[in-house]
Amino acid sequence: MDSLAVKVIARIFIYAALIYFVFSIIFFLLYSRPSRYKSPFTPKDFNADYEEIKLQTEDNITLEGWFIKNKKSSKAIILCHGYPMDKGNIFPMTRFLSKKYNLLYFDFRGMGKSGGFLTSGGYKEIKDIEAGLNFLNKRGFKDIGAYGLSLGASTALMIEAGKLKAIVADSPYTDLTAVLDDIFSIFGPLRHPLLGLMNMWNKIVFGVTTQNVSPLKNIGNLKIPILIIHGDKDSQLPLSGSKKLHEKNQKSELWIIKGADHCETSFVAGPEYDKRITNFFDKNL
Repeated sequence: MDSLAVKVIARIFIYAALIYFVFSIIFFLLYSRPSRYKSPFTPKDFNADYEEIKLQTEDNITLEGWFIKNKKSSKAIILCHGYPMDKGNIFPMTRFLSKKYNLLYFDFRGMGKSGGFLTSGGYKEIKDIEAGLNFLNKRGFKDIGAYGLSLGASTALMIEAGKLKAIVADSPYTDLTAVLDDIFSIFGPLRHPLLGLMNMWNKIVFGVTTQNVSPLKNIGNLKIPILIIHGDKDSQLPLSGSKKLHEKNQKSELWIIKGADHCETSFVAGPEYDKRITNFFDKNL
């Protein structure tokens, strides 16, 4: 092979490597620093009495939140929104729980009105839920459950055993690697080096690989009641993921809502959604 051919081949590899390098940074930033969504309303617009609060995480991130008190209840539920939304996004579909429970809503780091610049896809967000737990503990609550949607559901399922008494996980994922692999599947085999580089940035920035951001690895450690909800038409996080989670913790319940796409479960199920979740928490909190 002559020297010109060697140079051409070398340049092709170098340019390809540079392209992958640059695009890995771009895609990493796109998913870890989403545009902020801020709901244009507060619970007051729904005639709900609430308190605006601030939560401080272990790593000094300030989170914006709402606390809705129920004077007749000594139990509380932490409400965890999805990516890349905010607390207001799940308020209309979960406010029915205020009839029986104290509710704590908050914006995950890097989203809504909370501090922080990046989202880790669930790993660092565990600290956000723990900040909510600390807030409720200081106010005397001991019987605490969690409701999560998508990212919020997945994060709740990664919480340390013993910190929550019951979890409702609507449309969770199994692990972050599977999510990214599915998103970039349109690139075929070419996605693997790209995802490898993105995983490297994840390790550098967050100190953990995407393989370890995994509800699937933790759900078996949770010895509490868990209700997993998923739509069979979910186009973003496939139903197969929730089936794997249920198999890993066979004491959990799996409710499959026919005809529901991602995060559409409450709308498709209608009043049955409110009834089933209320009954679950009534029984287990």
